[in-house]
Amino acid sequence: MLHLGGLRTALFNYLLARKYGGSFILRIEDTDQKRLVPGATESIIRTLEWAGLRFDEGPGMRGPSGSYLQSQRGDLYRAHAKELLEKGAAYRCFCDSKRLESLRTEATLQGRAPMYDRRCAHLSQQQIDEKLRTGEPYTVRLLTPNAADPAASDISGFDDIVHGEMRFRGPAGFDDAVLLKSDGLPTYHLANVVDDHFMGITHVLRGEEWLMSTPKHRVLFKAFGWPMPRYAHLPLLMNPDGSKLSKRNRDGPMQNYIDEGYLPSALVNYVALLGWHPGGQQEVYSLKELECAFTLSGLSRSKSVVSRERLNWLNRQHLHAELNDPTRTPAIATQALVELRQTPGLDTVDISHETVERALQLCRDRLTLTRDLHSAAPYLFSDPDSEEPAVPAAAINKVPRDSKVSILLAFQELLATETGSAADSSRANSAGPERWMDFSQRVALAAKVPTKQVMPVLRHVLTGQPSGPKLPDLMSYLPLATMQRRAQAALNSKIMKQ
Repeated sequence: MLHLGGLRTALFNYLLARKYGGSFILRIEDTDQKRLVPGATESIIRTLEWAGLRFDEGPGMRGPSGSYLQSQRGDLYRAHAKELLEKGAAYRCFCDSKRLESLRTEATLQGRAPMYDRRCAHLSQQQIDEKLRTGEPYTVRLLTPNAADPAASDISGFDDIVHGEMRFRGPAGFDDAVLLKSDGLPTYHLANVVDDHFMGITHVLRGEEWLMSTPKHRVLFKAFGWPMPRYAHLPLLMNPDGSKLSKRNRDGPMQNYIDEGYLPSALVNYVALLGWHPGGQQEVYSLKELECAFTLSGLSRSKSVVSRERLNWLNRQHLHAELNDPTRTPAIATQALVELRQTPGLDTVDISHETVERALQLCRDRLTLTRDLHSAAPYLFSDPDSEEPAVPAAAINKVPRDSKVSILLAFQELLATETGSAADSSRANSAGPERWMDFSQRVALAAKVPTKQVMPVLRHVLTGQPSGPKLPDLMSYLPLATMQRRAQAALNSKIMKQ
């Protein structure tokens, strides 16, 4: 399943390919059979599609590289492991798991980095042949140069796009890594180097946890005589408390963000700014704008802190923009309608797609997520409790009792003149806000009270809350019958008699 950091890596690779006319390739690294999760490949593809990151080559597509599942490319990896054995750049290791664990334990107790001791690198050909004859299982290990070997200098030093000049000293980066496991499947080291070459990869953008493995990969490229790609190792994503973001964190798995209703455009915008600085003051970007603005020089070596506050701000900006786009509003309304139908206790039988579109437009300045629609304005979908309002009626308590009654009676009378007939009153209110612009003044005039007393009373009657959309906008949304019903309920309530 895709992690937030995985989406960032995919996004930066995608943006690089789009900016410079390259190909964005999705390759599934599924050679570790113990860690395979059923449906994981499909989940990754769905998530990338949700984010708008369309790959040019990948699973389910016929491309020049054959299968894009590494588990189906085993013959290619085994052939190149054999080539390394023939060149003397690799050797067979017959050590069992018990001995390897003993080596790790000993190194840990002595305060050393665990490394294989090359015992099998010194086996004679006769010893190797005998073990093969008896069917003894083995792995294939890379024969890396010793750190003190002058030849190691060219391998250990390289220019990283993010971190600059890198040079590893001592044992770090020079362990004889396993390339082919005893089950015949490759490790990441062999499979990715072989695939990077045959898929024509020119730039490798990946997490900085692979920085220490880069010398091993450079050894492999050199052993095969292949040109090396350029590397950019992206810094880790961190929690606000300074700990590493992981798949077990709420903010780690991508599916959490999708389930919580974040917009793809907002999340992509947010992820792009985790480790990339465009320069200038612009913060809100569409995917197309990111494709044009992205540069490798903007990548930062500093670790990025995952902040829901910043993501929420970006989601508000994108939600507002998409509600201004007639081509996007229907999709936003569909998402909001699905979320409304999941609201406990809310009767959604009569809530139409059109109703939700209008509600979103009415509340767009007050929403962070589409799922906030009901909590931001419950009165758009059900009558407020006139006896026990959600918010104390402090504003209308300042209005004299007789004035409140007069306002409600005038309100009802004027609504009756607007409906025209009982049949009309049950229809959706299709009139625009301009119809209701002077309605408060008309009520005030009919009730013979100041206009400033009318506004809080009508707002309380229609919403049960002291604030919300402008009254003309709200009244253009609510059906006339709904306003009449709420006015009558308020007239009979205790609050209006106080």
